[in-house]
Amino acid sequence: MGVSSLSRTLFSLAFTLSTFKFAEGGSPAVHSPVAYYLGGPASINGLEPYKGGHVKLDASSPVLTFDYGAEVGGFPFVEVASVSGDAAQIEIKYSEPFDGLANPMSDGPYEFVNGLMNSFRTETFNISKTGRTESFFIQGGQRWQSITLLTNCSLTLSGVGFRPSNTIKPVDSLPGAFNASDAKYHPVWSLGARSVQAACLEPGTQPSTWEVTSDGAFIRGQYPAQSALGKDFGNYTLTFSTKVVRGGTGWKVAGAMSTSYGPYFLLTSNGPTYANTNSTLMPKNTLVAGFGFTFVNQTILESGPVRYYDLPSSLTISDDEWYRVTTAINSTGYLISVNDTQVAFVDSAFNVPHILSGWGINDTTDGTFSFGPYLDQAAYVKDVEVKAQNGSVIYTNSMTTNEVYKEYSIATNDRKVCLDGAKRDRVVWIGDFSHTGRILAASSGRFDYVESMIELEFDWQYPPGPAYGLVPIQSFMGAGAKYREAFYPSQFGEDDYQHFFLLVLTDYYKLTNDKALLSKHWNGTKLLVQTLTNRYVDPVSGLLARPGSFWFTAQGFQNATAPTALFAVGLNQLAEVATQLNDSATADSYTSLSAKLASAINHQLWSDELGAYALCLDGLNETSLLANAFSIRAGIANTTQATRGIQKLSDLFYKIGYKDSSAIPNGNTTQLSPNIQGFLLESLFLAHTQLNVSADVVVPVIKDLLDFYWPKMVNQNQYSTGCPWEYVYPDGSPGIGIFTSLCHPWGGAPTYIFNDFVLGVRRELDQKSNSYQWVFDPVWEIVEGLGLEWANGRAPIFGGGHIEAEWRFDKGAKGKNKKPNMKAKVVGNKDIHVHVKNYHG
Repeated sequence: MGVSSLSRTLFSLAFTLSTFKFAEGGSPAVHSPVAYYLGGPASINGLEPYKGGHVKLDASSPVLTFDYGAEVGGFPFVEVASVSGDAAQIEIKYSEPFDGLANPMSDGPYEFVNGLMNSFRTETFNISKTGRTESFFIQGGQRWQSITLLTNCSLTLSGVGFRPSNTIKPVDSLPGAFNASDAKYHPVWSLGARSVQAACLEPGTQPSTWEVTSDGAFIRGQYPAQSALGKDFGNYTLTFSTKVVRGGTGWKVAGAMSTSYGPYFLLTSNGPTYANTNSTLMPKNTLVAGFGFTFVNQTILESGPVRYYDLPSSLTISDDEWYRVTTAINSTGYLISVNDTQVAFVDSAFNVPHILSGWGINDTTDGTFSFGPYLDQAAYVKDVEVKAQNGSVIYTNSMTTNEVYKEYSIATNDRKVCLDGAKRDRVVWIGDFSHTGRILAASSGRFDYVESMIELEFDWQYPPGPAYGLVPIQSFMGAGAKYREAFYPSQFGEDDYQHFFLLVLTDYYKLTNDKALLSKHWNGTKLLVQTLTNRYVDPVSGLLARPGSFWFTAQGFQNATAPTALFAVGLNQLAEVATQLNDSATADSYTSLSAKLASAINHQLWSDELGAYALCLDGLNETSLLANAFSIRAGIANTTQATRGIQKLSDLFYKIGYKDSSAIPNGNTTQLSPNIQGFLLESLFLAHTQLNVSADVVVPVIKDLLDFYWPKMVNQNQYSTGCPWEYVYPDGSPGIGIFTSLCHPWGGAPTYIFNDFVLGVRRELDQKSNSYQWVFDPVWEIVEGLGLEWANGRAPIFGGGHIEAEWRFDKGAKGKNKKPNMKAKVVGNKDIHVHVKNYHG
């Protein structure tokens, strides 16, 4: 697809210049567009620079498209200078990829969790006066926006933008920095640096998506939020009072914890609707019944067919009137009544073929309840009551107290958190954070976010019970830790994410020497390790295996190399921490266990015939990226094994990048994960520096990743957001289609890897002081293999200040005369020293 020079220029400027109006202190007061297009359907090639001023929408030019240059987020608003007639209705769409604007639902909806944001990527406004109209909801992340005039009138806008809900500064103004003689590398470094700003949030900045009032919970159209107290309910009767404010009211029953996956019901009113309301999907005065996530499909989130039930002739649902709604569950379906008048019996057998395994429910009768109207609807809910099958009352809630927020996981965030993505899933995935924490340290220097995430995990650590000692792998910003037992197993599964948390802990310690935080949680850490050992180390194979466990790092296979080696990595790093905390017994224990895991892997999963570490015991003819990457990082592989394993990676290369494993077939929809390839990238440098694997072996793979794969996230204007992506398809497009998160920090590993190994400023354990210290030591043979002539940058320091470093080869120098000029200095921290190591040419 062609891209105009103007669009390319604007996109490039978004990385290096201020595309926002900045308040004092450098934080953006408003995210403003950099370009726009007025007319019919937008053209990415027809954008003009946007400098503010009045723009008029009317019948001849009803669509206005804005480009923000890169990922932004916050509360959308328009400033209205004039409106003709009584009122104008506008539909606003938000999208990360440009293509989303052409879809009826843009690049949404995000019907997976209620993530303190608008679940929909379109919303409609009725504007009857001048001044600012601002959305109640946050839109977490987007680059593109369109505004469409729906009514036969005219509307003049004097401003448009987002009121930020978090700070996103120009990348070049951050404490961390990186640049090099290859022009491709700075924008690749910038991907991670921008993404952590977009996905990491200050406390109190993400308000609840509900308003709890004396009249009950006022809920605008969004994905239903579930009660944490209904997890173990089954065959119950749910009754609540509701008042429709606009369009309809919605609820779910027998749903899964965390995802609310299950039967979904809407009661639509007979009141006025917006001009763009889909009256086929949402007819008036009707009971609408769906199943799964919602009423429309979204890429990987499939929902069952929608059924419609006419209301009895004696019943009309009017706006602004209270109704008592009852849903009685039994083994055959759901009997729904309004004001004691039976509306419909919804047969649950119709849903059974559409139950998708893995979303938390296996039947049609058991599970929690939740509330949430659909797109552009709004309603009150109060006086909720649940009765068991025997008629006893097992739950009541007036829905008028502040505890509602925590119970339904929609409380304003009370701490600093980093999400897996800016726009979705808006969940705290601790495994993703193993990349995010290090990106923060290399770019924004926000070590406080890492500390806060560690505190969150231990606050949620499971008490005595079936998951004693585990930490959540997927927690909600708005949930209360007091309800954590309700989220087992839904938020404590994906078992290797528990092991990734060990890396989060130890990487943080390596970066900070913060003994106070690790000491505070040392008992919790040891409890977690003991739980992981008892729960997952198979006594027969010595590898990680447990019935019902899912290993993300091994595509679900048991007795696999990658998760076992990942545990060994964590144990090795924890042993060093234990030594520095003067806990030699624990250090010896972890070292011994790591050695046993290494022996089990080498004896059972190294394959001379394959020339690599095998995927798992049931897949000895298959290999994977992480089987080899984590075996290198854990020190399990020797030089020969690491060399052969890296050479074997050519079997996994497909068009633009590397597949997770050889068991995955080639195809147009093969997902090439920047998360997985990020771990691979680091292991290649470690193979050279720690195992003496030849640069001739590792450099070609590194060049595949840094020169070809990651630049795909930069140089395609229709998809680029200035951030790394969740997944990538072999043709270079986003990897799960329109649903893909295009601001996903888990894909930003080059940010810290460039700093550590190419710039060469990193932390290493100093044997004399027995503490981690700063060194300036680029990996020269790889640097030269990449063809670099110079690099410079900054590395933030825990406690304040930064290290400025630069190296440069003299022009034309070759052979013995090719030695770099190296400069490094500490700025703003008199307690830090950086050791400049000699050139290893």
